[in-house]
Amino acid sequence: MGVRRSLRLLRWRLTVLYTVVAACGLVALATLAVNTDTHLRETRLDNAMETRARTAVALLYFTDSGIQLQDIAQDEVGTGSPQLAVLLGTPPVRSVFASSAPALPVRASHLHGVAAEAVDAGTIVRAEGRDDHGDPTRLLAAPLYDNEGDAAGAVVVVGDPTEGRDEHEKLVAALILGCVTLVTLAALAGHALSGRSMRPAVDALERQEAFLADAAHDLRTPVATLRTLAEAALADPGQRSDLLPRAVVLSARMGDIIDDLLTRARLNAGVQHLNKELLRLDQLVESVVDQLADPVGGPGARDRITFTAEECTVRADAHLVTRAVANLIENALRHGHEPGVPAEVDVVVRRPGRVTVSDRGPGVDPAVASALFGRFQSNGGSIGLGLSITLWAADLHGGTLTAAPRPGGGAVFDFSLPA
Repeated sequence: MGVRRSLRLLRWRLTVLYTVVAACGLVALATLAVNTDTHLRETRLDNAMETRARTAVALLYFTDSGIQLQDIAQDEVGTGSPQLAVLLGTPPVRSVFASSAPALPVRASHLHGVAAEAVDAGTIVRAEGRDDHGDPTRLLAAPLYDNEGDAAGAVVVVGDPTEGRDEHEKLVAALILGCVTLVTLAALAGHALSGRSMRPAVDALERQEAFLADAAHDLRTPVATLRTLAEAALADPGQRSDLLPRAVVLSARMGDIIDDLLTRARLNAGVQHLNKELLRLDQLVESVVDQLADPVGGPGARDRITFTAEECTVRADAHLVTRAVANLIENALRHGHEPGVPAEVDVVVRRPGRVTVSDRGPGVDPAVASALFGRFQSNGGSIGLGLSITLWAADLHGGTLTAAPRPGGGAVFDFSLPA
């Protein structure tokens, strides 16, 4: 439970980290977009004001009678926005022209001040200011020269920096909504991706827990029985000749169980790989039958195994197939008979690579036959890893394992490998 809780906490931390990184990136991009839009608005306003000031300067000229304003009054530069004013005098002291655009209430002192700076500097001067209502304004003054080249005054353009603010605010609102939406989606995606990335760790944990449960389940009964036999032998030395063979059988069974567990653990961990090679399936099964047909004492001494085979060759891992076939036969010997009745098991090998093991036990219900291959499931009680490892071996080789009722009573298990 502690490991699972740690994995869940790690998943949430990864989700938070993914969300924070995505949020930081989106906020940075949104800030850049807002600043860029603000800069573009300011640049457009500055360019419009400078263009208007230069056009106005080009339309103004001096004669002996003074400055001529008729051209600027008739041109579109004298109307519209940004508004402009023509101031004469050094320093400028009076306004001789103002555009007909809606005027921003800028104090004359502000206009005179920026105009005086332009006349003194002899170049365009920009300044920030406030109108009479306290709203921000932008001022640009271009010097004006008479026919002798002397500074005679300045053209002052008044720009409204709030122009286009509605579009800018809509952009900001859209960016905020977009960032919130994308951060939410990033959080959901991060949670899903972190869960998927942790799936191998969860699977490994589940395999480890299953391995420990298998080991505990399959070893508990033979260990307890072996201990009972040892205690009985110590208590009554006269029974040792009967108890010791049974202890040998149990120890051999425990060794097989441990081999199964270790083999599965190594293959699952990737430490061991299938060693496929060409092998005679009929000879391999025959050797397994010979080993199991006549156990040394014990309850299986009177069991009978009938073996029939056709010559067939498969490409498979000899050790794993041996364990799978042995598990099938041992399962039939252990569970495929009525209590007190010796087991009768038929083992048949057919082309291209089928091993059929049938018994005369209580049989299987076709509706629940697939459940036999789950861990610890059987008709007559727990069988531990036997059938599940056989199914696992079939899957690794691309084969199949099926169970069906035997005509006349009993069960038939069919283990098939590719030719």
